[in-house]
Amino acid sequence: MDQALLLRFAELEERHWWFVVRRRLVMETVRRWAPDGLTHIVEVGCGTGGTLCALAAAYPSSTVLGIDPSRQALALARDRGCAAVAGQFEDLPLATGSADLLLGLDVIEHVHDDRRALAEARRALRPGGRLVLTVPSLPRLWGPHDEINGHRRRYRRLELAQRILHADLRLERLTYFNTLLLPLGVVERALVRRFGGAASIGLQMPPRPLNAALRTVFELEAPVLRRRDLPLGMSLLAIATRPPDPGDDHE
Repeated sequence: MDQALLLRFAELEERHWWFVVRRRLVMETVRRWAPDGLTHIVEVGCGTGGTLCALAAAYPSSTVLGIDPSRQALALARDRGCAAVAGQFEDLPLATGSADLLLGLDVIEHVHDDRRALAEARRALRPGGRLVLTVPSLPRLWGPHDEINGHRRRYRRLELAQRILHADLRLERLTYFNTLLLPLGVVERALVRRFGGAASIGLQMPPRPLNAALRTVFELEAPVLRRRDLPLGMSLLAIATRPPDPGDDHE
């Protein structure tokens, strides 16, 4: 990601509708799906530390570590009091089987080799440990937003499922989200294609009334996602588990 954009995101992530609601959805997912007795939580691609700090606050007795390739992002995360180290998803600086929970929130679409990244996630997880991923979905939505953010791909649901299973991870849940705002996203990208433009509404702080409206609409999905999967959306959420190794007597 462009460093100027990263610094802008650092200023926005506490108020911008996307960051605020995604963080809430992720925290709810962690509370529901994470194994009991977490000792080592890792967020890969922690950026400037918004979600990382929320995890550290929610699990004060756990070791919570962020990993990111950007030194500027790491400095910002550490300034917020979070533990963070340099590293790439494709070569994690973690001991094998050391993580109870590993998160990659809108990260693997950036890496060159997402298969290797998922294989690394499996290696780093303990048997029974869980992986939480979010990714942008629907390749037809590709546009300047993806290019500015340094995305290499947007995922189809089946494609992400196959990647996860190929890494020898057990897929527990795979659902779309950011569904209610999908029509707005489709219209916005169509307008950008037709009339040009280098940025989308997701790359800047909307006016306060618009930001509040987008946040309110997005938040309406939270109670639905607690009960069922959504059939379509601009993003995908996946939960996967590292199965026990052959011969293990425990999960």
